[in-house]
Amino acid sequence: MKTFTKTKDKEIRANLRTWRSLASPKEVSAGSTWYDEANDIASSIERNSGVSVFNAAAVMAALSPSNKWERNILDAQNLCEAWSTGRSADSVRCCTYNANKAKAWRILEGDQGVLDKSPKVWAFANTITLRNKAACVVIDRWHARACLTRSKRRKVVQENLTLPQYNRVERLTIEEAMKANEAPCVYQAIIWCTIKNNWEK
Repeated sequence: MKTFTKTKDKEIRANLRTWRSLASPKEVSAGSTWYDEANDIASSIERNSGVSVFNAAAVMAALSPSNKWERNILDAQNLCEAWSTGRSADSVRCCTYNANKAKAWRILEGDQGVLDKSPKVWAFANTITLRNKAACVVIDRWHARACLTRSKRRKVVQENLTLPQYNRVERLTIEEAMKANEAPCVYQAIIWCTIKNNWEK
């Protein structure tokens, strides 16, 4: 299995550039607007529940693992509404792991430690909130895959990163985005769309 420990920076950079070059016009368009659309959703949650855009985005991020995006949005809306109206977390059913639901609820309760311990959730919330101005990158399993292989078909690679590995990949991605003259979130989202579409054909 390909791992980050055994992969040099120059190979990660080359893999990211390859995926970016493979992006179709449709994938470029989708990636370029993804975080703007996510911000609109978080803003809607803020208007309806009083939960801040950042916390709404963080809740979406916490609920995202193994959850389809459309359901993720609904779960975040329902959980934020429950919190804002004084109901319990148990009153809402979410289509993700219970640990992720508990993490999202702790975010709503103001537990900063959740974000301190989860760089992906923190980056997701910041990127949805700040979009092109965000100086961070969401590194999920799809981005990890793009960093470690150029294969257009599924391959088994490392998907869970340690904090030092996360920081390394984030730095390399930001640097490559700057070379491409794209905001880091746009660069990441375009690559995300491209590898996902190729692997799920």
